[in-house]
Amino acid sequence: MYTLGISEIDNDAGAVLLKDSEVVCGINEERLSRIKRHRGFPYRSIDWILEYSRLSLNEIDYIAIAKASPEVDPERFYRVRDLLRSYDYFSKEDPSGNWAKVLNYLINKYRNAPKGIALAKDMSNQIDRWAKSNGCAEKIIHVPHHFSHAACAYWASGYDKALAVTMDGQGEGVTSTVHMVNNGKFTLLKEILVPSSLGAFYSAVTKALGFKPARHEGKITGLAAYTTPNAKLLSKIQKMAFYNSDGEFMAPSLYGNYPKIVQLAKQYGREQISAAFQYVLEDVAVQYISHYIKNHEIENIVLAGGVFANVKLNERIHDIDGVENIFVFPHMADGGLGYGAAQEVYREKSGDRTPNPINNVYWGPEYNNQEIKKQLDLHGLKYDYCEDIAEKVVECLSNNKVVARFAGRMEFGPRALGNRSILYPANDPNVNDWLNQQLNRSEFMPFAPVTIAEHAKECYLNLQGAEFTSQFMTITFDCTDLMKRQSPAVVHVDGTARPQLISEVTNPQYYKILKGYYKNKGVPSIVNTSFNMHEEPIVCTPDEAIRAFIQGNLDCLAIGDYLVKSTQTLGRAPHL
Repeated sequence: MYTLGISEIDNDAGAVLLKDSEVVCGINEERLSRIKRHRGFPYRSIDWILEYSRLSLNEIDYIAIAKASPEVDPERFYRVRDLLRSYDYFSKEDPSGNWAKVLNYLINKYRNAPKGIALAKDMSNQIDRWAKSNGCAEKIIHVPHHFSHAACAYWASGYDKALAVTMDGQGEGVTSTVHMVNNGKFTLLKEILVPSSLGAFYSAVTKALGFKPARHEGKITGLAAYTTPNAKLLSKIQKMAFYNSDGEFMAPSLYGNYPKIVQLAKQYGREQISAAFQYVLEDVAVQYISHYIKNHEIENIVLAGGVFANVKLNERIHDIDGVENIFVFPHMADGGLGYGAAQEVYREKSGDRTPNPINNVYWGPEYNNQEIKKQLDLHGLKYDYCEDIAEKVVECLSNNKVVARFAGRMEFGPRALGNRSILYPANDPNVNDWLNQQLNRSEFMPFAPVTIAEHAKECYLNLQGAEFTSQFMTITFDCTDLMKRQSPAVVHVDGTARPQLISEVTNPQYYKILKGYYKNKGVPSIVNTSFNMHEEPIVCTPDEAIRAFIQGNLDCLAIGDYLVKSTQTLGRAPHL
């Protein structure tokens, strides 16, 4: 059975193809359009999937769309639309009182309600037009937004029994759900609606500090580590989001509070207000989740939704008493919803409820040497063909060169996991400054490490139960003293790191590079950061890789089995 899953099209559109429960391929539209978090129907993604799989739409059995429909769930579908319509954007007054209910939705997406309604209607029309023009309308099955998140987390984890928690800004008026899942059967324990949204709460401070909501929240997490929150400031922020001791959290309307947040940011500075928001996010989410862990005596927790892109929060959840195993779906935000929708449709139609964990997320395009060589020649670059490209990468890294690696299938999701990555030794604590400057990035988190899996316990504390999810860079850990000494470039000021654990089974060539570097230098970790320029999607094609390599003025490009060495850079001496 082939099932095509389509992610929420108004925020990071994309698609995934399953053959039964196994992933054939998956990609997000941004990688093909080169528009970050592309909104709109994923025409390019679907075309690529059909080309890669050598299937036609006639051979696809079902098309799962991660979005509620008026036919299947009218109450859910119309909830946000009606709230939007109830507010008169052009009036400064709020006589209906409904502005409080819609602001969390509007703050992340639209500047006004009429625009929001028009855009949502257009998105639905795009689905209808595509389905009718391709004669596949009868194959479409809608799966609600948050249930798709929960399905992502559960089916990818491979656990028989788990607590599935979702949390984001909002989706169809829902901001969080908690499901008990036992052998594939989902039981809803809690559903939280707008205006209570921890996602919107965190996006508010992101916006207040001049960053882009739903994109730059990671900068807040990085800034928060530089200080502990001021008690007076913290008490003010705690009034904006709190746990009510009844199995739910409350995040009252940000209406009226947003100008206050802006003022507090000016008064206390970006580090202080970031620390306060991070503290409250962690505290409220942990209390909320702890309630269900305790009451249902469940050991496995699986997470999805944009809030769980917050790797520090995930560490706190891992530390909850009673949690033995944690898994965060690698593409936790809306761009990954197609996987969950497709899995749920397949499971429902087939009756197959056998857990089947993902092995990796190398689900995207790959290019052969002939295609790569053609692009190298078009760009007029000098290059060497290498019988053992991994060995050459080890040599470059051992000589303190910055290596851009383009190999195999592209990663699905927000993290570069070695196949579209920039690599560098982790012993230079100044690398964040000069390499981010070269890449035109403004980051406050350190670069993340990739670490040989069998050496992970030498580097990180409290790893047990999170080894699997750590393959995908979804959680932080406190670092050991050895890690701090050997690899300071990837340890944040709070002593934590967000690793990717790599094994030979997961990615043999990437693993070979780490093992070779370890043999030469005795260090099991190196820097792994995404191969892209600032505010651009991760590179997808050889042409994009070559242009990013040139623009970033990097030392070496390992692309397929070819090695390009820049004549403009001389490498950097490691910190001694």
